[in-house]
Amino acid sequence: MSEEKENKNKKIAKMTVEEIDSAIKKSVETMNGESSLYVKHLRERKAELLAKK
Repeated sequence: MSEEKENKNKKIAKMTVEEIDSAIKKSVETMNGESSLYVKHLRERKAELLAKK
């Protein structure tokens, strides 16, 4: 249970690409679209991580 709580409150800057993908998927489903700032920030962070590789 504590693992779920940690993942829920994890900062975007500390997420891995896999965690970002799952957060985007979950957010799009629950927020009914991709227009939220949270999803926008997740996508920016994912692009930043992929650019480093």
